[in-house]
Amino acid sequence: MRYLLFVTLLAVALPCLGASNLRILLTNDDGFESRGIVALHKTLTEAGHDVYLIAPASQKSGASASISSRGVAVTAYPNQVWAVHGTPSDAVRVGLGNLMYNNPPDLVVSGANLGQNVGRDVNISGTVGAAITALHLGVPAIALSVGLKIEEARTGFPSTTGAFGGAARLLSRVISNMDLADMTAVLNINYPPSLPLDVRGIRWTKLSEHSILGKRYYQQKDGRYAQELTAPHPNARAYDAESVMDGFVTMTFLDGDMSVPTRRNQKYLDQHLLDRSFEPRYRPPTINRTRDI
Repeated sequence: MRYLLFVTLLAVALPCLGASNLRILLTNDDGFESRGIVALHKTLTEAGHDVYLIAPASQKSGASASISSRGVAVTAYPNQVWAVHGTPSDAVRVGLGNLMYNNPPDLVVSGANLGQNVGRDVNISGTVGAAITALHLGVPAIALSVGLKIEEARTGFPSTTGAFGGAARLLSRVISNMDLADMTAVLNINYPPSLPLDVRGIRWTKLSEHSILGKRYYQQKDGRYAQELTAPHPNARAYDAESVMDGFVTMTFLDGDMSVPTRRNQKYLDQHLLDRSFEPRYRPPTINRTRDI
């Protein structure tokens, strides 16, 4: 009886033991020295994970999954830290393809981002783009972002920076309870700009139709134009943007596939699109078979 009890307890404990010793590639789009990634690096390291911090050398928000076509430089620092002079996707690709090629990670974590990545904004997010890149390269990935309050724009978003610690601890608990074999899509987590005791709960959501970016730009004192910001309407439980606004942590799976099913009444198009009457016909090149003597 004791033996069976021991085997049962061991079977329950094994997943936790495995999850507490992961090799993690940590990246972001705010830069390798930003407060969000520093908080996350500290928490994951203290949890026993082997963390490789490979992130952009500077702010690269809005880069999506873009790459630097002319190549990137990489600066190495102590304690498994590298600054990649490129985009978040560059950092992931250099990490997986070079820096960790012979010692690949079990998981890629992107964040913690200053500002939520929800709704339509996931398409331009460098935080999400880095995670999608990892997924496409065959590595499970999580994106973590912390929401902001628009009214704090002039004061540096103190509620957001104050929530980084709570968001990092939540992510650490997520990792310790997850099964990497089930991670066939990016887990996009958004944490509200709240202290842990003020977080109302966790919701599994789908992407909202809202974007924090408004339709217009406004001119600043220095002459440059800046994007206006907009807040979503509250009380939409099924959607991520609205739930974060209501004080909830949201979790949404993203597969990185932007295609949608073709409707039946759209299929007629392929019969009328091609016009071959003006296309030059292919002529194989003439081969000179004469041999020089």
